[in-house]
Amino acid sequence: MDCIVVNRDGGESLFAAIRSIQAQIGVDLSIVIVDNASRPAELERIALEAPAVRLVTFSRNLGFAAAANEGIARTRAPFVLLVNNDAVLAPDYAARLAARLALDTRLAAAQGVILAAGKTTVDTAGLLWNDRGEAIPVFAGSDVSRVPSEAFEVTGVSATAALFRREAFADLSLDGRVFDDRFFAYYEDVDLSLRLFREGWRFACDPGAIAWHEGSRTGRRTPFRRGIWTARNRWRTLFANFEPRFLVRHLPKLLRADLAHAKKLGVRGTILPLLVWPRILADALHSRGGSRRLSDWPSVERRDAAVATWA
Repeated sequence: MDCIVVNRDGGESLFAAIRSIQAQIGVDLSIVIVDNASRPAELERIALEAPAVRLVTFSRNLGFAAAANEGIARTRAPFVLLVNNDAVLAPDYAARLAARLALDTRLAAAQGVILAAGKTTVDTAGLLWNDRGEAIPVFAGSDVSRVPSEAFEVTGVSATAALFRREAFADLSLDGRVFDDRFFAYYEDVDLSLRLFREGWRFACDPGAIAWHEGSRTGRRTPFRRGIWTARNRWRTLFANFEPRFLVRHLPKLLRADLAHAKKLGVRGTILPLLVWPRILADALHSRGGSRRLSDWPSVERRDAAVATWA
């Protein structure tokens, strides 16, 4: 198994993540850190404290999507574990997910229950869709006691800490790239999940696998830029994966989601449409969605086998 961590000045959180990955039991795991122009002191510390880690460095920030692609292209193991630089894994996290993928060859990826750092509150247990065209973390904000005790199907996984089957990547059509590196950051895992979903792959959450996530360590430094990326990439995902007539039918609800997103940014949110919509419209004209786009929001209830088959 290969583990890829995309980093940019992760600080102490990065080293906590590395220690938790190195402490994984029951799996043969190699670690690759793809670094997006961190400070020299951090790179020196990685070399000193984690000499067994393979460090791939870039002199500029490629963003999460392109950096993850670089890590995937440089590895060969059948399973690829993606871990955020501010996530900490329980010692059996990787082994549990590997067993899940080995048991069910229909699964493109699996994740565990990811909790907010130091809490029992769920950060994400997978992805689902609301009727405003937003990808929502499963059980987000709920206490972990509300999560089912058995494995359950989800419509996608969060790249915060997810194990992918490399074989599934062969079904994608982005010139050898797994993530769409135009995204830079945010929604790239949603787009990937949808493209795999369209090819018939499935996803699961194993609640026995637990991780903790500090949450958007890099994005908090630039909240307005994060807002631009999120709004732009949501529409980029929608245009690429859903039928145009379906999006037109739901347009009022889709726009309400944009309005709510802009309000969260305060006064600066009023200029968000001016910054985002020219690129959104360009994407609509040059969408690379291809065939078999979706005509409804993904839903596990519509799949051909019961969730209970994974119990």
